Amino acid sequence: MIKKLCSFIMVAFLCGAANAAVDSGLVASAEQYLNSITGLNGVFVQTANGKQERGNFAMLRPGRVRLDYDNMPVQLISDGRDLYFFDKSLDQITTVPLTSTPAGILIRENIDLENADINVIETSDLGDTYSLKMNLRGQEGLGNMTVVFDKNPVRLNAWTVIDATGAQTDVVFYDLTAKTNFPSDYFQIQRHRTVSTSGGDSFYD
Repeated sequence: MIKKLCSFIMVAFLCGAANAAVDSGLVASAEQYLNSITGLNGVFVQTANGKQERGNFAMLRPGRVRLDYDNMPVQLISDGRDLYFFDKSLDQITTVPLTSTPAGILIRENIDLENADINVIETSDLGDTYSLKMNLRGQEGLGNMTVVFDKNPVRLNAWTVIDATGAQTDVVFYDLTAKTNFPSDYFQIQRHRTVSTSGGDSFYD
C-alpha cells in the first residue's frame, strides 16, 4: 500500500511539473474504459488536509457513488442527481449538485472526453500508468480532477480533486472488482435531519 501511495504522489508531482499536453490516444483509452464500467467495489485511501483515511468505495453508473469511511462517522453518496455529505454524528447532511463537481465526470451515463462539456487539459504517460487532468468546460472555477489509470489492463488507479477553493483531495484505490448487484437503496441516505429555519428539526426517512 505504501509503495502504491508513494507512486501515486510521484505521478501527481510529475503531472504538475510537465508541460500541458494532450495525447488523444490516452484520452480514447480512458474514455473506452470508463464507458465499459457498470459497477465497481473496493477499498480507498484518501489524503486531505494532511490526514489519511481509509474506507470502502462503490460506484454504479450512471450517477451513483458511495464512500464509507472506516474511522469517521461520515458518508459520501450520490444518488444520480446530487452528492450528499452525511455526518452521522450530527445526523445532518450537506447537498451539492452532482453536475457542479468534477467527480461527477466519472459516473455520468455517457462519458465523452473529447466532444462534450468535459475539457481534458493535460495527459501524462508514466510507463505503467497514465493520467488525465480535466475540468468542466466553462466552469473552470469549480476546480479540476486528475484521474490516474493503470495501463495493462486499463483500470482506475487513483484520482486527485482540487475544488474551487484550491483544497486538494487525493484518493488511491485498491482491490477494485466489478460489482452491480448492490441493494436497491444502497446509494441513498436512509435517514437524516435538517436544521429547520423555524427553530425545530425536520426528519425524513
